[in-house]
Amino acid sequence: MTTFSQTLTSSQSQTPHPTSDAGAVGYVLPRPHVPRSPRLYQFLFDALGFAVSFAVYYALRFLSGLFTTTTEAFTQPFVSDERIVAMVGIVLALFIYWVLLFWFAGLYEDWYVRSPFDEFFTIVRITFVGCCILGIVIFIDDLTSAQNSRLLMLLYWVAFCASIALGRILARAVQRTLRKRGIISFPALLVGCAENVRALLASVRQAPAFGFQPMGVVMSDSSEAEKWRSESVPDEELPLLGLFSDISALLPALKPNALLVSTAAPDHEELLRMANVCEEHHVTMKIVPDLYEIFSGQTRAQHIYGIALIEVSAEIMTPWQRVIKRLTDIVLSLVGLVLGLPLWAIIALIVRLETPGGAFYSQIRIGRYGTPFRIWKFRSMYNGSDKRTGFTQVNDARVTRFGRFIRKTHLDEIPQLWNILKGDMSIVGPRPEVPKLVEKFTEAIPYYPRRHKVRPGLTGWWQIHVGNYEESLDDLRRRLAHDFYYIENTSFRLDLEIIIRTAIKVFRGSGQA
Repeated sequence: MTTFSQTLTSSQSQTPHPTSDAGAVGYVLPRPHVPRSPRLYQFLFDALGFAVSFAVYYALRFLSGLFTTTTEAFTQPFVSDERIVAMVGIVLALFIYWVLLFWFAGLYEDWYVRSPFDEFFTIVRITFVGCCILGIVIFIDDLTSAQNSRLLMLLYWVAFCASIALGRILARAVQRTLRKRGIISFPALLVGCAENVRALLASVRQAPAFGFQPMGVVMSDSSEAEKWRSESVPDEELPLLGLFSDISALLPALKPNALLVSTAAPDHEELLRMANVCEEHHVTMKIVPDLYEIFSGQTRAQHIYGIALIEVSAEIMTPWQRVIKRLTDIVLSLVGLVLGLPLWAIIALIVRLETPGGAFYSQIRIGRYGTPFRIWKFRSMYNGSDKRTGFTQVNDARVTRFGRFIRKTHLDEIPQLWNILKGDMSIVGPRPEVPKLVEKFTEAIPYYPRRHKVRPGLTGWWQIHVGNYEESLDDLRRRLAHDFYYIENTSFRLDLEIIIRTAIKVFRGSGQA
């Protein structure tokens, strides 16, 4: 087997010259002057839909003679300064309102890869809610003093919803045309075993509307690589770029947009390691449905223009959910720190009186995106015990008598409300670990750093499902399963359930001493 550098060099020399034919063999360079982001097309056509719907509404409301108005600015001649100022203000305010609402509702995600029916029904729901909010504001303020205000709002909703939906259809059509012609393209590596990758390649070529442009193939092992070479037809197949073990070097060297994976006999550990590498280099990883069970609870299925793929580590929370989660963190941590201040002062005093040393214990932990931060706790061990970093044991001898109490009731974690207020942590999330243990766990379980894609938490899905435990690799794997379930299914409802269950555990004093 040749080395990675030799394979890459020879493969690049075999790759055909760039072409605009989306169905051609080899890597097609995208044209940099043509925007590729689906979100940009969605925004532009939303703006067009907004303008059209407002023009329709304006014509019905003020020009049709069907409705009356008493607002002075709108009874003046069209060219009057008052009307122009009023119109510009209303248009700008409405446009900003709808853009923010769409963003918070997740309508500026990549909807091109999802069913247009999903997008349409989401538009209907969000525009209806948005119009209801506008109707309430208008009713309270009564800006236009219009008769039949409910009918007017209904007409506006119908015009706006229809315009936005039609705009999104046009946005899809424009992108589809540009992708089919190769004007917009997304470089992709095809990864797996020879037979499956060959079938995947055929599917990709039959669906040029998605814009995948295969750069080359990566085989699972040497035997599959030899099979690919032996069955390849000159000038019709993709270059072999390496093996699974080369992925870490291939991604930064070739900078693909996506990794398309299809293999008959998957190595679970290897695929999870690959998912971690993709996340590190901001590369989307998509697998064929046959591998769904490997990532159970960690994926979101998609049918994309004839290609059935599952995207690993898809973004689950919408922007409004992320904002609500952060606001919840700020409010709860601030309330907890302020209202519980007398109790926290008593705990700090008891800790200092029981054994020599400070009331608080701090330590560097690894947070979101692998960023180190300093975590705070009430000290529950004898002073200096932290120098012996290792697994926590049941009835650990390093723990003081009062320390056992605050650990069982989780009161030792209260100072982390300050970390939550600062943004280092969240109320709910995977528990953070020290850098040395993160390195050790990553060596044993390569996909361990995937838990760093979210803020670490004061409590989590794993914490509410375990009692006493002794940390080991087997226990760590079980913990990761819980952490990954939370990461890929996170929602406000799930956070609320975890917080309530944690409160029950604290009340029962079922923590580990």
